[in-house]
Amino acid sequence: MLSFADKSQRLNVPGLKNMGNTCFFNAILQALASLSSVREFLEEIDQRAGVTRRRAFTGVLRECLEELRPREEHKPCEVVTPIELNSKITSNLEIFRGNKQQDSQELLQFLFKMVISDQRRGLVQDRGLVDLSICGMRQSELTRSISDLRLSQILEERSGNPMHGLQVNLLQCMRCHRYRPMNNQPFLDVTLSLVGPGDRKISRLIDALHLYTEPELITGVECSYCSVIDELRVMRKEYAEAMKQMELLEQGGGSEGFVDVVDLEIVQHERKDWIHTLEQLVNSPQSFDLEQLERPILRSRGDCQKRLQFSCSPDVFCFHLNRKVYRKVGGAVKLEMYVEFPLELDMNPYCHYEIGAAGEAKVMNGLKRRSRAPPTAFDELTKQQYLLYDLTAVILHHGNERCGHFTAYRRASPSQWFFISDERVREAPVAEVLTSCAYMLFYERKYRPKRVARSSETEETTDDDDSLPDLPFEPHVLLPSDRF
Repeated sequence: MLSFADKSQRLNVPGLKNMGNTCFFNAILQALASLSSVREFLEEIDQRAGVTRRRAFTGVLRECLEELRPREEHKPCEVVTPIELNSKITSNLEIFRGNKQQDSQELLQFLFKMVISDQRRGLVQDRGLVDLSICGMRQSELTRSISDLRLSQILEERSGNPMHGLQVNLLQCMRCHRYRPMNNQPFLDVTLSLVGPGDRKISRLIDALHLYTEPELITGVECSYCSVIDELRVMRKEYAEAMKQMELLEQGGGSEGFVDVVDLEIVQHERKDWIHTLEQLVNSPQSFDLEQLERPILRSRGDCQKRLQFSCSPDVFCFHLNRKVYRKVGGAVKLEMYVEFPLELDMNPYCHYEIGAAGEAKVMNGLKRRSRAPPTAFDELTKQQYLLYDLTAVILHHGNERCGHFTAYRRASPSQWFFISDERVREAPVAEVLTSCAYMLFYERKYRPKRVARSSETEETTDDDDSLPDLPFEPHVLLPSDRF
């Protein structure tokens, strides 16, 4: 599903009235208005909530974004004054009262907290109790998920929020190359550092992403799998040596030898049972806790590699380039250098997926889960396309680390961009966009699955010739079967 209007159309977009230091607010609204997946998501919540909640925050936000949609060049394009939306925000969030200068990235977080709050209330009002079938969640999955994340986060993640993704810190043993089970953590946007090791300045978005996901060596980490392997090796050696000793005693004969053989047989039987238990642990796809073993074993420690990866990619990646840094001598300073970013972004190097057939169950941590990755029915090119993202909006900050002005570039069609500074709107060449000093970047999935819009009464599917066939909207646990 393409996010933009027909390439042949010449379009225009409306500006937003500044109601007193609301440039940070206007820039975020223009960016969100450029994201078709966000508009669809808000529409779903609005439909599900019904008439009784039509004036809830989500409904007001949705109407504002609709007013900001591109329109044909010859049609009137008046400045939008989001009085009601601004009132909703300031009445609910004290931090944004008083027309003080604020930050666009912080506002984005608060906006979606309010949207999710509306969404939860809509679910409860529509159904009395939350219907977990909305989320496609089995009871076994729910039990596991509660231990991984708060239930509220699971509902957020399963409810189709296009900006909601999951990331995980992988901890891999350098000896056995297995992964320690670690919890997925949700994110709405990704804050990227522009300062690397040795105070090296980051000059490209892909370098910032590499730094964000770069492996880190950690020493002295306990590995359950290696501990069991070492114990199993010792037990097998002791068992083999005891068998030889029994053979010698049996050959020697005598009553004392007979007693010794019986004692050894008892010990060997215990060793054999323990070896069998250890072998089951080694071959089990489930993780295990050494504290729960029937007898203590020597703990194995070694080097591990820690690496952050995106385990469930959202339909919209929002990157916040952290330009405010603190100096060693004290005080903050804003980094003004240019950071190169592409029109099309391939997130495949930073997303850890288990590519499998559609609907194929994966056993991870003892629980079957369905992969969100594209099914094998697609060719390799399509699998790569699934993690391709188009740049749709750029937010800029003009000023210093204490104050300034926010503006935005937004994409209205595949070939048309606009620069927007509150009420002022002008068309901008792509070269100007790509050479701007970005503060926030919004990338939307290039090819998106069909989206199922659920209401309290009906279910509708939005079709589009450019969309991929249906893919399961379920997060996947990214840990492979081999782990600590």
